[in-house]
Amino acid sequence: MEDPGARIDIRLLDELRQYGEFNVINCFSCGHCTAVCNLVKSGEAFPRRVIRYAVLGLRDKLAAEKAVWSCYYCGECTAACPRQATPGQFMDAARRYFIVNWDVTTLSRRFYTSPRFTWISMTVLAVVLAVLFLATGGRMVSERPAFFEFMNYAFLHYLGYAVMALVGLVFAANFANMARQIMRTFPKTPGHGPGSWIKDGVRAVMDVVQELALQKEFDECKVKESENREPWYLSRRVMHLAIMWGFLGLLGATTFDFLFKEPGSHVPLYYPARLLGTLAGLLLLYGTSLALWLRREKKGGLSFEKSYLSDWLLLWLLWAITLSGYLTEIAVYLPRGFFLGYLILLVHTILALELMLLVPFTKFSHVIYRPVALYLHALLLRRRARSLPLNWDASRYRPREAVPSTSGPV
Repeated sequence: MEDPGARIDIRLLDELRQYGEFNVINCFSCGHCTAVCNLVKSGEAFPRRVIRYAVLGLRDKLAAEKAVWSCYYCGECTAACPRQATPGQFMDAARRYFIVNWDVTTLSRRFYTSPRFTWISMTVLAVVLAVLFLATGGRMVSERPAFFEFMNYAFLHYLGYAVMALVGLVFAANFANMARQIMRTFPKTPGHGPGSWIKDGVRAVMDVVQELALQKEFDECKVKESENREPWYLSRRVMHLAIMWGFLGLLGATTFDFLFKEPGSHVPLYYPARLLGTLAGLLLLYGTSLALWLRREKKGGLSFEKSYLSDWLLLWLLWAITLSGYLTEIAVYLPRGFFLGYLILLVHTILALELMLLVPFTKFSHVIYRPVALYLHALLLRRRARSLPLNWDASRYRPREAVPSTSGPV
C-alpha cells in the first residue's frame, strides 16, 4: 500500500520561500542543529528531519510534523549551523506556510504575501463598519456619556454574533483540513472502547495546557551570550505570557460583562469584570509594547531580526485596541460626553471587529492552530502507545533502550 506521506512535490521549497527567507538547500543533514536544540527529546530529530522533508518535497510528512509547532524560534540552531542553512528561519516560514495551506478560503495567502491587498481590505472594511455604525446610531449626547445612543447596541450585538459565526465556520473548515493532513501519515491504531478515547482525549488536553499555560519551553531555549544580560521582564517568555494572559483576561472580562451587566449601565472601577479588564489590559499593553520595541530595535534574538507585515499587523492591532479601550474607559467616567470620546469608541469597536474577522487569515490564527496541532499529536501519540508492546517507546516506534544497572553483579 502506498505511503500517503511519501508523495513528492518538487514545488514545495519554492512555495515555502514565499513566506520567509531561508537557505536550507545548503543543509548537509549533519544534525548539528538537532544536537544544540534543548527542546529536542530523546529519539527526535528536529529541525534536521523537518528540513529533509522540505528539501525532498514531502509535503504531507512536513504537514504532519509536530516540530513545526514545537519550535520557539530562539535561533540557536541557526547560530550553530556550520553551513548557514538558517534552520530557525525555515521553521518560522513553515508555520506561515501551513497557516496559509490549511485555509480553505485562500485569503490567508493574500494577507501574507500582498501588503497592498492587506491595507486596501482593512481600509474598505473600516469605512464600511463606520458607515454602518453611524447610520444605525450616531447620536452624540453632550450632557452625559451615552455611548449606546451613539452606537446602536442591538446592531452591535447581532453584528458581533454574525462575525463570530463567520469566523467559526471558517475555522471549522480549516481545522478539518488541518486534521486530515496531520492524521494522514499516522499509522492506524487498533480499535478500543469509547472510554479509552475519552481518557486519552482528557490526558492530551492536560499535556497541551501544561505546555502552553506557562510556556516554560522559552527558558529551555538557549540564547546568544549578549542576550543573557537582559532582565527577566524583557525576556521573550514574559512578553508572550503578558500578551497571552492579557488577551485571555480581556476576553473573560468582555464575556462577564455580556452575561451579567446591563448594557450601558454605570459600574465602579472595582466592579469585578471592569477590574479584570483593566488589569488584563495592562498586561496586554506591556507585552505588545515590548514586542514592538524589540522588533523595531531588532533586539532579543533572531526572531526579532527580521519582521514581516504579518508580525507588525497583529501587534499594532492588539496595541491600538488596548490603548483605545483604556481611553474609552476614561471617557465613560467623565461627567459629560465629548466628541473625542465617541470617536475613540468608534475606532476601538472597528479595530476589534477587524481583528476578529482577520483571525483565521493572519498570524493571530497561530493561537488556535498551535494548540490544536499539539493536541492532535498528543492524542495520536497516546493512541499509538496502546497498540505497542509495553517495552516500546511510542514516540520513537521502537523498543525502549535498556537502563544499565548501577548496582553491579549480585
